[in-house]
Amino acid sequence: MSEVKKFNFNKIVQIMGRIANNRYLTAVRNGMSVIIPVTIIGSVFIIMLNLPIDAWKDFIAPFADKLKVPMNFTMDFMSVYVCIGIASSLCEDYKLDKVSTSVLAVLAFLIAAISPANIDSEIAEKAGLMVSGTVLPMGNFGAGGLFTAIVISIFTVEVVRFCVRRNMIIKMPNGVPTSVINSFAALIPGAFVILTSWIIKVGLNFDINSTLQWIFSPIRYFAGDNVLSVIVPILLITVVWIFGIHGMIIATPILYPFWYENLNANINAAAAGQAIPHFMTEQFFQWFIWIGGAGATLSLAFLMAFFGKSEFSKKMGRFTLVPGIFNINEPLIFGVPIVMNPFFAIPFIVAPIVMGLISYLAMGVLHIVNYPIAIAPWTLPAPLGAIMATGLDWRAGILAVVNIIVAGIIYYPFFRAFDKSMIEKEDKAVKKEKKINDTKENIVVQEV
Repeated sequence: MSEVKKFNFNKIVQIMGRIANNRYLTAVRNGMSVIIPVTIIGSVFIIMLNLPIDAWKDFIAPFADKLKVPMNFTMDFMSVYVCIGIASSLCEDYKLDKVSTSVLAVLAFLIAAISPANIDSEIAEKAGLMVSGTVLPMGNFGAGGLFTAIVISIFTVEVVRFCVRRNMIIKMPNGVPTSVINSFAALIPGAFVILTSWIIKVGLNFDINSTLQWIFSPIRYFAGDNVLSVIVPILLITVVWIFGIHGMIIATPILYPFWYENLNANINAAAAGQAIPHFMTEQFFQWFIWIGGAGATLSLAFLMAFFGKSEFSKKMGRFTLVPGIFNINEPLIFGVPIVMNPFFAIPFIVAPIVMGLISYLAMGVLHIVNYPIAIAPWTLPAPLGAIMATGLDWRAGILAVVNIIVAGIIYYPFFRAFDKSMIEKEDKAVKKEKKINDTKENIVVQEV
């Protein structure tokens, strides 16, 4: 019976490992990470526009439109950057040329997701617009086009790979610069990618972007402003982590497009001086739940460092506390380890859920903490990052501290049981070593 259980357990770990290491999920995760510095920079300008100081608002008002420009070309163009990131990551895995393939991916995305519109001077005058001619609607450049960016970038790379493997490329003679070789090699796969996108979009009048949004729309419920959107992602990420699989690898391709769409709506609302519509963003989890990393392990590191009685707990706590303050918890997760550890499996899941519910009440129900409107660097200490992400709302910092304390209370009894078991192991090790030393001394005395 034990062998059957062991087999089933190992099978689950193997399946999740294959999912986590899937090249497409890895490429999507890496591609999404490309927009982190871009969105952080854009968020700085959002914070500048929304500092809760009346004198500053009056001072900045004449420059507001100019300060919105970096925001427009960071947050509102994230799908383009993601397309480049995913294509580059997948090309690296396949050993293909990243530059030419990424350019093709962006071009295919623009054809598939963007619909140019013509505005003549008469229409512009009636609509109160200052420009006429061809315009490109901004909606799908931003978070609204993320699913299309994901699909198109993968499709483009696979077409290029197919053509390269079957020598369906134009080859140049030796001595030609590498950049020129790669450019001509991209001609045939590029023509196929562009023609396919054009036929689908123009010839068949098929809106790929709207169709993909419709296909993934059921997932939107678990990324909306409701309590299940808090609990389900936490369960997905923490349960997978218990088996040693990085939970965000699974969650990123599924939930990030919706989380960033919500954040983009929040940023646009903040820039327009309107009510912020969504609390459910990636920043909600980053600063109020994943404090210290997945599982809210900063509280555990604190307990081990200052309340541990076993030598292992003291050393591990002191070693992992500083990284935990900056939201790096891999040393703790794999050093204790928390992975597949019956002592910490329950609090690793329960603590984030309770923190999520508290944050949901504070934001979504009682509205005593502002919704996130910016992206703060993930390595900031939680209270500071929470304040920045919510437009310098000091109450967000207090909520983060409250959640740290709550997580500590939940972890405490499990930590005490673990610490006690480590003390017993250390005592046994000391006794065993003493017995060995005594035996060696007796042997020496007998020989003398």
